[in-house]
Amino acid sequence: MLKIKSLDKNSLAQRVGLKPDDVIVAFNGERASDMLDVAYFDSQADFSVTVERRGKEIVFDVRKDENIPMGWEFYDESYIEPRWCANKCVFCFVDQLPKGQRATLYVKDDDWRLSFVSGNFVTLTNISDADVRRIKEKKFSPLYVSVHATDDALRRKLLGNPRARAIVPLLKELADGGITMYTQVVMCPGLNDGEALVQTMRDLFALYPSVQNVAVVPVGLTKFRCGLADIQPVNKQIAAATVDAVEQFDAECFAVTGSHFAYCSDEMYVYAQRELPPYDYYGDFEQLENGVGLIADTRYQFDLALQDATAAKKQRFTVVTGVAATPYIEQLLNKARALFPSLCVNVVTVANKFFGETVTVAGLVVGRDIADTLKGRDDVGDTLLLPRVMLKETEDVFLDGMTLDELKKITGKKIIVTADGYELCRAILECD
Repeated sequence: MLKIKSLDKNSLAQRVGLKPDDVIVAFNGERASDMLDVAYFDSQADFSVTVERRGKEIVFDVRKDENIPMGWEFYDESYIEPRWCANKCVFCFVDQLPKGQRATLYVKDDDWRLSFVSGNFVTLTNISDADVRRIKEKKFSPLYVSVHATDDALRRKLLGNPRARAIVPLLKELADGGITMYTQVVMCPGLNDGEALVQTMRDLFALYPSVQNVAVVPVGLTKFRCGLADIQPVNKQIAAATVDAVEQFDAECFAVTGSHFAYCSDEMYVYAQRELPPYDYYGDFEQLENGVGLIADTRYQFDLALQDATAAKKQRFTVVTGVAATPYIEQLLNKARALFPSLCVNVVTVANKFFGETVTVAGLVVGRDIADTLKGRDDVGDTLLLPRVMLKETEDVFLDGMTLDELKKITGKKIIVTADGYELCRAILECD
């Protein structure tokens, strides 16, 4: 139900005649589905909106510039309720979570609407023909698609869904409809790597530029896999072979288009013990949230702030991070130490006891492991520096449910959360 909660004073919605508690039932005479329709028509120049008020339907004609917002706010229940995933992926991270955590961690959503709104990766296995028509008609773009493999039999095996629709024809239909897509492959050794991966990249590149790029990320395996599919972990040899294949294919794409198309996530380079590509390699960093180019961006942002640094701050700092990021953070801090020898900062690496030590990324470090790691150490500074990726996007809580305030009380330390390399540098150095 799209129920208006309030209207901005002197807003267009108010001037048109809309009122709080009006329920929007249609735009231009067509039934309104969800908040995507609200957002779409809010960006249009002229339309009609039908509302239900005290049991009667009233039609209002809106005449406006497309850049002028309506100025309406809706009740929370009006917002999108995610559609549940129809798959049983062999690598599903939710299935590998320990029991007894907060309920929201176990939600398996797979909703193309949230892909458009929030950049969530979705498989499109529960998308209907009506959804496809709506996406094309209203140009809900870009979408973020978990492809994993373009061979349909292999993809259905990976998704654990024998009824998953063929992916390449669907992507082509969306491409023909003017939809831009960013894609990903969760690489599982012995399943969708090697020749299968190369074929997937070729099939996706055939849809360029509608398919803008593909990110290849290593499968994440926790210690809670009892009863689940037997998947080989990514090791140095497998990661190196994958980096070679992706970089070789990308070089072919670059020769044709002048743009990079296929990327490995930073984690793949860490596993392969290879040097990461330079900052310029990643273009507009469209897959930064997927761990693609995160280290290069952090380096760049840190160096940018370092140019304005004038002195070391007088506190004692400890940077808390995961196993994978530690050597890269040390490199950054060494640059700062070389310029400002009085800088007092060290790095504490947190091994992931919660999910298992095969999980090495900072984004999956939990509060309990941080507290246990810091306990009893005499090299911990007055101020802890934590990356934002450790916390929930919308609130200061770790994956294990511990809040940032709770961690402060346990450690007795001041905590600064940094979003990027720029903020990290400015946290430890005085800058103009």
